[in-house]
Amino acid sequence: MRKKIPDKTGFTLVELVTVILIAAILSTIAGMGLVQIANGYVFARENAAAAQKAQVALARLVRELSSIKGITSATAASLTYQRENDATHLIETHILSWAGADQPITLDGDALVDKVNSFGLTYHNTYPAIASAYSSTTSVIEFSFTLKGYDDTPLTFVERVAI
Repeated sequence: MRKKIPDKTGFTLVELVTVILIAAILSTIAGMGLVQIANGYVFARENAAAAQKAQVALARLVRELSSIKGITSATAASLTYQRENDATHLIETHILSWAGADQPITLDGDALVDKVNSFGLTYHNTYPAIASAYSSTTSVIEFSFTLKGYDDTPLTFVERVAI
């Protein structure tokens, strides 16, 4: 009678450890890719939200400044002006200002947009020539501001209004 030799099937410990090690390396690489995708999504979402706030502020500033009746005080960071109230048709005085880095741009004390790193008003007698200050011959007001986006990314916005 012949002696039956048992089949040696299955995996050795070395083979199992090798497979687990390769799977761990591949999982780590895939995980890092997913983290980058998630960071990119958050970056895009937060910057889009900041840009949307800025667009609302820009639209409000254009609306306000395009109907100016007179300017009483103008600096590089603030503007005091009169404009007609759409409902009452009375002339009202408004103040547009910015206090400094990381402060909001305010219109009559109400914040238009927050987290503003820089803000500037530039006055043009004839565009594109920049005047040293506001004068009665100023025909264009340019305003620009930089917001802090996600991870302190600067987002700059510029708009010009003919007055």
